[in-house]
Amino acid sequence: MTRPLRVFLCHASQDKLVVHELFTALKTEGWIDPWLDKAKILPGKDWRAVIEKAVEDADVVIVCLSNQSVSKEGFVQREIKYAYDVALEKPEETIFLIPLRLDDCAVPRGLRSFHWVNYFGFEKEESYFDLLKALKERYEQILSLEEEELKRKQLDQQEKEEKARKLAAELYEREKIAREENEKEEREKNEKISREKQEREAKKKEAQHLKRKKQREFVGRILNSFSLNSRRLGIGGIIFIGLIFLLFGRNYLFTNLFDWSNASLTGTSQPQVSTSTESVTSTQFQTINPISTTFTLIPGIDSIATGEDEMILIYIPAGEFTIGSQSSSQPDEQPMYTLYLNAFWIDQTEITNRLYKKCVDADVCSPPILKKSFIQKLYYGISQFDDYPVIYVNWNMATAYCAWVGRRLPTEAEWEKAARGEDALIYPWGNEPPKKGRLNYNKIYHDTTEVGNFAGGNSIYGVFDMAGNVSEWVSSLYQPYPYYANDGRENLSSLDDRVVRGGSWDSSDDFVRVSNRERFDPTLNNVYTGFRCARSE
Repeated sequence: MTRPLRVFLCHASQDKLVVHELFTALKTEGWIDPWLDKAKILPGKDWRAVIEKAVEDADVVIVCLSNQSVSKEGFVQREIKYAYDVALEKPEETIFLIPLRLDDCAVPRGLRSFHWVNYFGFEKEESYFDLLKALKERYEQILSLEEEELKRKQLDQQEKEEKARKLAAELYEREKIAREENEKEEREKNEKISREKQEREAKKKEAQHLKRKKQREFVGRILNSFSLNSRRLGIGGIIFIGLIFLLFGRNYLFTNLFDWSNASLTGTSQPQVSTSTESVTSTQFQTINPISTTFTLIPGIDSIATGEDEMILIYIPAGEFTIGSQSSSQPDEQPMYTLYLNAFWIDQTEITNRLYKKCVDADVCSPPILKKSFIQKLYYGISQFDDYPVIYVNWNMATAYCAWVGRRLPTEAEWEKAARGEDALIYPWGNEPPKKGRLNYNKIYHDTTEVGNFAGGNSIYGVFDMAGNVSEWVSSLYQPYPYYANDGRENLSSLDDRVVRGGSWDSSDDFVRVSNRERFDPTLNNVYTGFRCARSE
């Protein structure tokens, strides 16, 4: 209990002296706050109202009785009566009203039911201690009541807090369920959209495939007829074949020649280009054996073949080309000079996730170090990104893949010729600055894009993505120009830095120039670098 026991001293003014003595004695106890009108009523206050309020607030009322107060009429009698009425409202066995005789006076009839104290004569000292015992009992009684009240309030507060916690938990659970349902609906919606998109794309590809198949069968029948009757067609046949070229295009015929020739003509089951000690499965340059003649195509510009991994290979003819740059501020691109290269084949696009995964599934290649891209948390192994360039592969991983499919990484010089042609072009498409829609660069798309997606950025030979999308490993060590293939830079066992070419989706204009050279630790990998393969003729 933090407050003292409040004791109201009801008395007549004639007994002020002895009552003040009692007031002082009680106050010195330390745990009692006696109330005396002289000490408590301030000037200007309504003393009647103050006294009544003090009686109501008191824990104990001591009624000081004397011959003078008992016989006196007036307010003291009203105080006694008011205290008596308040006492009657208290619970039974509550010590609230204590009559205290100051002399040998008669106790008023209304107070005779209360045990009184004789505070006079030889009993005065003993009676004072009896009075303290009674006050102490009342004090402990109040303490117990207040502790019970405090406990009750604490329990009430705990119940309120528990209810609040339960309510908060219920609200959180309902919100969680609602959120999960919304997320599920959104996920199912996105999955449905993605599924429908894939179905549309699959139908579109199937329709295109059927269309090409019909065209191949049509052209195959025409050329088969031409092969069988070539001597009789003469000039008209030549004109007719020219019309076929105009109708379908030279590239289309070369690209699809293998398929329709198998359907219409008699040829070897595994046609090959055999101008080198290396072998490559070709879908274009097989020996065609009609009934009366042998018709063999010779590789040239616009020639293509198909690799072991179904990658389209672009033929790069032998000859001189300009390598390096004079105008660049990068000294490692200088000097600009003319270099002769033998013919070779190079992949039309960068190696994709789908192609690389075949090597991983065959337990030949290691999977990419990370399976994400810059934005996508899941990238490698996800069908949506099958035709995107594989990333997070180091030089050794790229070399292993190319060896698995019977090819190799292009040399630095081969890569640059495939990108710029024989002339000193700044970019694969020419000398015009890069722009959106021609390549993936300068963070325009914030990540890799599908290979072969920018036809306007092809090189003169028809090689895709030689600028932007991903930088590409080449076989060459990073060494100063001029380039000499036999000066040690093509040492495949060296652990020194290798060259990467082409710039990536993150690169600015300067870094997607065909002559730009970057060096990189062959054991490292990142989100910006992939590769393509090549092979000698």
